[in-house]
Amino acid sequence: MSNPFLDRIKIVLCRPEGGRNVGSICRTMENMGLSRLAIVGDISELNLKEVKGMAIHAGHIFDTAEFCTSLPEALNHTIMAAGITRRRGNRRKSFSYLPEELAEKASMTGEGTIALVFGNEQNGLNGSELAACTTACHIPSSPINPSLNLAQAVQVLAYVFYRQSEEKVGRFIPVELDAVDRLTGTIIDTLEGIGYFDKPDRFDTRAYFRDILSRATLSPREARHMEKVFRKIAYLKKRLPI
Repeated sequence: MSNPFLDRIKIVLCRPEGGRNVGSICRTMENMGLSRLAIVGDISELNLKEVKGMAIHAGHIFDTAEFCTSLPEALNHTIMAAGITRRRGNRRKSFSYLPEELAEKASMTGEGTIALVFGNEQNGLNGSELAACTTACHIPSSPINPSLNLAQAVQVLAYVFYRQSEEKVGRFIPVELDAVDRLTGTIIDTLEGIGYFDKPDRFDTRAYFRDILSRATLSPREARHMEKVFRKIAYLKKRLPI
């Protein structure tokens, strides 16, 4: 039975190595009403017999999965991309949702694809993969052994999103990431034009605005209005130099 909220959720696996894990994830997704799977990277080393063996009756999820060469390709046409990671640091996200918080936030967005992005079994998400995501999510666990198995991590998120699917969702359609990137570019160009950058932090500031604008889940009208504001600032700067 189709569920409008769960139909919007895409599980994205970056560089998975174990066929058993991938198969278990397919079964988990079927258990929790999820059907959209994307796999990033070379899958030639995956043991397909192990995948199908662990998937049981959910092998069709693997058969219909998207196979992508890069994470940006897998995130195309999404409105939110949450990297599931327990690690924090200067070059990683400054903000991280709990699974329940992320599911609630997702339920408020109304329509559009939301990606839950998982790293591989050995190292999780690397820096560039997490940077491609718009926010982060962490699963609280014991400091004695905090790293969850990949399939277990997917199970936790899938369960939380399944429970959230029973809640009422919003109705507006938020902008997709390409519109967020375009708005971010306008903001950065405007700030540069008025002399805001006194040191080479343009990249960090771009990532900052991209992340918070994505979390805000702007409507198309809101995004257009904000872009208009910054274009007006740039126009006034040319007429009345600051």
